[in-house]
Amino acid sequence: MTATALAVDLGSSSGRIVAGTLADGRVEEVEVARFAHSAKLRDGYLTWDVDRIWTSVVEGLRAAIQRFPDASSVSVDTWGVDWVPLDDDGERLVTARAYRDERTVRTHDAFRARIPDAALWGATGIAPATINTANQLFAYLQVEPELAARTSQVLLLPDYFTYLLSGVKGWSRSIASTGALCRPGAMEWAPEVFEALGIPRSWVGELTMEHSVAGPCTVPGLEQLTVVRAGAHDSACAVHALQRDRDTEGYFLSSGSWSVLGVMRDTALLSDEARELGITNEARADAGVRPLFNITGLWILQECERQWADEGLGASIPDLVAEAAALPSQGTIIDVDEPGFAQPGGMVQRVEAACGRDGMTPAEVVRVVCESLADRYARGIDDLVRLTGSPARQLNVVGGGSRNRLLCQLTADATGLPVVAGPGEASVLGSLLGQFETLGTLAPAERNEVISRTARTVTYEVGGGQ
Repeated sequence: MTATALAVDLGSSSGRIVAGTLADGRVEEVEVARFAHSAKLRDGYLTWDVDRIWTSVVEGLRAAIQRFPDASSVSVDTWGVDWVPLDDDGERLVTARAYRDERTVRTHDAFRARIPDAALWGATGIAPATINTANQLFAYLQVEPELAARTSQVLLLPDYFTYLLSGVKGWSRSIASTGALCRPGAMEWAPEVFEALGIPRSWVGELTMEHSVAGPCTVPGLEQLTVVRAGAHDSACAVHALQRDRDTEGYFLSSGSWSVLGVMRDTALLSDEARELGITNEARADAGVRPLFNITGLWILQECERQWADEGLGASIPDLVAEAAALPSQGTIIDVDEPGFAQPGGMVQRVEAACGRDGMTPAEVVRVVCESLADRYARGIDDLVRLTGSPARQLNVVGGGSRNRLLCQLTADATGLPVVAGPGEASVLGSLLGQFETLGTLAPAERNEVISRTARTVTYEVGGGQ
């Protein structure tokens, strides 16, 4: 059977619309449109230009229909934790605030007074962090009470775009699980968190299982599409694109702006040690769980690249990675978990300060960041193996970082594990597979074989050089 689906994959720096055709046991992908976007200060808040993103999505989908007139479905995935408020008429009250906006830092002490970190983790299995949706909604109530009073419901970002496509509201399990508002395993909300923080429970409906149909598309010119919830969170989609041996626990790294390092399991990790280490238990697109570490990732290099461009250096990360691979180790490991590395601006100086050096070349900065990320991944794998009792046989790396040859080799050497890199656009493939499974054109039992035939991977062995 041949079928074509469309994936709307929205990252925190770019969006893309990809058509995927399932035929002869493999998925052929064609990128139809790609657009850049970024969070910007507006009216005193760091925000996303949701209207611009939506316009770009619709334009891309219309272009996809022209090229693939037999396309039958579409699904949207985005990064985690961000949301939009709706009024009684279902209209957006204000554009989405970005998770890096500092309002959650200003209200963090008040947040902790309402629900201490240990209590939050016990209720949700999610590591406390100022970016969490719970923190954002609390800050919204504290900082923008007039808007909060007019708010009827809130939709997490991918569910908002699904709502614009279909007119149907939902609260998809994988994206809801990112925000410290659900019980561990994310099969239901955590009412004690809503109560402690004063967040109206009426702002959200019941959790929606993924791999389900939202409804027909109502956007003019796109009516032939069925809107599917194939995986609302991009990392959940990426993990769905990995082959899984049911007899072992698969270790994965989704490497993008954030590094999501975790393991595929059927149950959450909820021990005291898991809490102390900062484990976050997020939902997969299917019924499973992804205990993981959220680690500041390639964002550090992205911020350095922006700074170098502003300074007229014109240094591109791919070129610098190649140059850095020829350098010896810089002998310095920085703590990528340090909160300053998650903030925008002045990133080169932050790296230099952490190294105790001034005037580092761009290639030296890239080398240090890649070595430091690989070191953090190794420590994370050791922690996960100890918590699960399940040995790691290899590490699957997906996302943009899978194309960073230096980072992949350093990770293999640091972890002592073969690194299987790819697919690079795993969230897209996971979305497409989820759509085909939901609509019955692919049996879940056949997914591993289709991934094997579709995904382009490169294996980095320990001691392979770089």
